Amino acid sequence: MTTNRWFFPVFCLVLGLLMGVPTMLRGDVGLGIAFVAIMVGYAAILMLTRRRSETTSILSGELSDERHKLNELRARGATANVLALVTVGGFLVQVWRGEDATAFAALGAVGGLTYIAALVYHSRRG
Repeated sequence: MTTNRWFFPVFCLVLGLLMGVPTMLRGDVGLGIAFVAIMVGYAAILMLTRRRSETTSILSGELSDERHKLNELRARGATANVLALVTVGGFLVQVWRGEDATAFAALGAVGGLTYIAALVYHSRRG
């Protein structure tokens, strides 16, 4: 995914700050610091273990061979299937309860349209 070894830890720090700073500005300083600490800790664990673990190597963006790329692609597929199931299930539960299902409908629409667009693109691309 990336060749720069500092991309992943910097990305995690930025993501932690994007979650933590607004939370701190709203007055919940402890939760904001926890957001930053969780993301920094996640990056640190992956950076320290990526040389010894194939899983953490892939999680930190190092796709060094075809097997790593295939494993990462399979994980994406499994994740997409679970998210689709949860989205449709959540939509149905909200409908059955008589509550607003707009959020689940929007997520399902985005997911479905993205899948169709990607399928068309990759089918035509060859």
